[in-house]
Amino acid sequence: MSWRSLLIREGGKLSLQKQQMLIQQNGQAYTVPLEDIAVIVIESPETVLTAPLLSALALNGITLLTCDEQFLPCGQWLPYAQYHRQLKTLKLQLNASEPQKKQLWQAIVRQKICNQAQTADESGNDLAAKRLRAMAAAVKSGDTGNMEAQAAALYFQAVFGNRFKRWQESEINSHLNYGYAVLRAAIARALVQYGWLPALGLFHKSELNPFNLADDFIEPYRPLVDLMVWQLHDQGRLNTELTPAAKKILVSLLHHQIRLEQQTFSVLAAIDRTIASFQNSLAEKNAKLLKLPEILPLKEHHYE
Repeated sequence: MSWRSLLIREGGKLSLQKQQMLIQQNGQAYTVPLEDIAVIVIESPETVLTAPLLSALALNGITLLTCDEQFLPCGQWLPYAQYHRQLKTLKLQLNASEPQKKQLWQAIVRQKICNQAQTADESGNDLAAKRLRAMAAAVKSGDTGNMEAQAAALYFQAVFGNRFKRWQESEINSHLNYGYAVLRAAIARALVQYGWLPALGLFHKSELNPFNLADDFIEPYRPLVDLMVWQLHDQGRLNTELTPAAKKILVSLLHHQIRLEQQTFSVLAAIDRTIASFQNSLAEKNAKLLKLPEILPLKEHHYE
C-alpha cells in the first residue's frame, strides 16, 4: 500500500531513476521510491517532468495534481486501464438500475450527515450534532427530501458561524476547497485502479464533469476536511492566503485515521476499501455492502 503524499512547492526537475522519482532542486537531488507514493501535488509552474516519469507514475497507480495561478489543484494525471477485469466492472456500472443508484446515494448521504454530526460534536456544537443525526435517520432513497442540502445549511453555520456562506470567497472556503481537491484526486485514483468510469456517477450527472462518480464518493469524507479547517481556524492558524504549512497539513489528511466497519485505517486505505466494496454492492444489488467511513478525532494513522 502506497502511503506518501508529496507537495512540490519549488521549481526543479522530476525524472525517473531506477524505479524512483528523482527530484532535482536548487543544486540538490533527492529520490523517493515510486512504490511509496500515492499522490503528488505540484505547485510550481517552473517544475519540469520527463515522459518516462509520467509513464512510470501511471504504471504504479500514482496520481499527479497540477495547480493553477492561485495554487489550487486544477489538473490530474491518472493511470489508464490498469484494472484486470475492466469490462466486467463497466458492465456492472452501466447496467446499474435507478433503484440501485438511489439506494446507494441514500447510504452515502446518510453517512455524510452522520459524519457532519461528528464534526459538529468535535467543534463543540452538540445541539447541532443531535439535529444532524435526526436528519441522517430521515434520509430517503435517492434523498428525495433533499436532506443533504438541509443538513448543510445547519451544519456549516454551526461549525463556522452564522455569517459563513459556502459560496463566498474567504480563507475558510479556500482551505476547504484545497482539502476537497486533494480528497477528490485520491478517490479518482482509486476509481481508475478498480476499473470504474469516473464520469458516470450515481447522483452527480453533469456532462461537463469527468469525475461525477468521485464527487459521489467524496461526500462522506468531506467532514474530515471540515474538521481540520475548523481546528486551524479555532487555533488562529488560518491565514487569508493558503500557506505552504496549511497545504502540507491538508495533504496530510490522506494519512489521518478514519473508521471503516469498526476498524481504523488511514484515509487512503479507507478510500481503497470503499471503492473496492462498490463492485460487490452493485453485483449483489445491496447498498448495505458499500463500506463507508466514520469520522474520528484528528490524528495521523500509524500501522502497528
